[in-house]
Amino acid sequence: MKKYLLPILQAAVTLFIFAKLFGDASLRENAARALAAADFAWLVGAACAAALSEILCATRWWVILKAFGLQVRWRDAVAFSAVGLFYSLGLPGSAGGDAVRTLYLMRLFPDKKMASAFSVLADRLCGLAALVVFMAATLAWNHQTFLAGELGRGIVLSAASLLGGAILLLGLWWMTTIPSLRDFVRRRHPHFSLHLLESGAIFQQMAQRPGAVLIGCALAVAALAAHFLGYFFSAKAFGSSLGIGSLFSIMPIVDTLTMLPVALYGLGLREALFNVLLGTFFGTPSATATLISLGGFGAQAVVALLGAAFLPFIKFLSLGDTDKK
Repeated sequence: MKKYLLPILQAAVTLFIFAKLFGDASLRENAARALAAADFAWLVGAACAAALSEILCATRWWVILKAFGLQVRWRDAVAFSAVGLFYSLGLPGSAGGDAVRTLYLMRLFPDKKMASAFSVLADRLCGLAALVVFMAATLAWNHQTFLAGELGRGIVLSAASLLGGAILLLGLWWMTTIPSLRDFVRRRHPHFSLHLLESGAIFQQMAQRPGAVLIGCALAVAALAAHFLGYFFSAKAFGSSLGIGSLFSIMPIVDTLTMLPVALYGLGLREALFNVLLGTFFGTPSATATLISLGGFGAQAVVALLGAAFLPFIKFLSLGDTDKK
């Protein structure tokens, strides 16, 4: 029962936020009008942008895999990533998809289990680096705008603090690779997780592969830009006059805060953030902001569901293939 407690609480938070949002009669009426006038061709574009983002993510991981000595074809990396994305819907949170990718790799490379786990971790760290780049850029370019409005300012500062805290924790984790500090921790805290200390080797592994890491970070930036573009297309679908810069300015903040395991798939929390940020800083009506958020997430969900199409092919992937490149 305990393992279901968090998803149940997340679902409850999601339902509560949606009940608060759609409990407003004017929001429901305006949303209904916006839906009736929507140009769904833009939502197809949003789905294409989401698909491009996932292909770029898969390519990023493929580059990392090759650097870690795991020779997998690009199409196989795409298949693994697509299946992982599909499972992330059934196993809430990105960690679910990461676990699936790691397990598939360990089956393919039973003698390289550590490298398999490290490749997925390095892939995620490249993604985090890209998010930091976008967050730094949006704070630098929009800091005067973001200082307006107490609630909006609080959300922006919370996101910046959360991402800064993550960087700090990564720094502390990296410090465990220093031999003298690692030995000190082992002596003073014998019950400290040895796995955590050993996993710090990921930083040394990445430092030995600077070229692959730089390419991975560049692909992560491109993937994140395609992801943001999907929400811009969603805005166009619902007749919003928001510019692409406006969507790109809030998306790092939204993506950072929705990483928190508060709501199921970030639903509800994402819509609330869109309402506050787009309403406070760009004067977007609440109904439009809500639909933009739901449209962008819906496009991502469609792409994730399409990952099920790769399930029948996964079992045929094996090291016996001679045309791996």
